Amino acid sequence: MRKLSVIILISVLIFGCSENPKEECQTKAADSLSVEKNINVSGTYKGFLPCADCPGILTTLKLNDDKTFEKSDFYLEAKNGFFSDKGTFSFNTDKDNNIITLKSSKDTFMLAFQEHSLIMLDKNGKKAGAELANMYELTKLSDATCDFNDKPIKGFLTFGHEVSCFEPCGSSKAYWLNDLSGGELNKRYKEITKNASVAYTPVMAELILQKGNPASTGFAEQYDGVVNLVEIKWVKAISPETYCKSK
Repeated sequence: MRKLSVIILISVLIFGCSENPKEECQTKAADSLSVEKNINVSGTYKGFLPCADCPGILTTLKLNDDKTFEKSDFYLEAKNGFFSDKGTFSFNTDKDNNIITLKSSKDTFMLAFQEHSLIMLDKNGKKAGAELANMYELTKLSDATCDFNDKPIKGFLTFGHEVSCFEPCGSSKAYWLNDLSGGELNKRYKEITKNASVAYTPVMAELILQKGNPASTGFAEQYDGVVNLVEIKWVKAISPETYCKSK
């Protein structure tokens, strides 16, 4: 499949510039292939995007090595506000950007690849104004194992039936959380999400956690690890002020 994709890309580039000298076409094809080869776009990206009639959209996008993608959009406080999509993506370059195009049976999206992030583009492939572009940014998450110590760590907290999950900001890892607060953490979560129309609505939390013993049975075994709650700093609804990038 990789070999076939390269052959197709070369063909498109050659015929697409047939009015130019042969040397220029060959250079353009070689440059584009070199860019794609040297840039690793695979990974998981997350962002908190603007929403016209809700507090915001929590978007997660996973780009796989086989040029497929999985995307989820969580419209906070919206009825039936969870949407998912999947399809394929392609990588192209123009004079200004490295462009990733997502195609599914539902829609087509374009994003500009930057170092460690993606910027969502409009249907014409254009970025929002300079002041707004960062509002449409998806940041690449790290696959590294998190280091839990005596320092507070900020992330996404989710409780529910057979779910007790903490996802640190900037990390692709999801940890099973042992609530050792006598139920206080779960109580604060329920208070914030009591009017949520969608189950398993995440909230932001800053906690001090300790690495727990690996689970060999039960639901915790399905997670990337186990953490024990040491101290609750705060628990709040997701908003532009509480989201990961905020101080």
